[in-house]
Amino acid sequence: MNVIIRNLPKDTSENEIQELLKEHGVPVTKVTLTNEGDAELCTAVIALDTNRAGANALVSMVDGKLWRGRTLAARTQNMFTGEGLNQP
Repeated sequence: MNVIIRNLPKDTSENEIQELLKEHGVPVTKVTLTNEGDAELCTAVIALDTNRAGANALVSMVDGKLWRGRTLAARTQNMFTGEGLNQP
């Protein structure tokens, strides 16, 4: 399950994101940072070793949180995997 965190400062590091999420006991497997489309802001895509309920709990903890002078925006990444298709 992935979570997207937007509105991060442009100089945010992967280690900072891991530390931020570690405060909440989140099992992070990978952090990818990008600033595509806006050189002043950064977006993190976080791969989690959890289910949708765990990802939603993280979003609830992080969304709207003030961090390094910015209000974070978080959401789950809805990915279509095809799982469950063609099931009777």
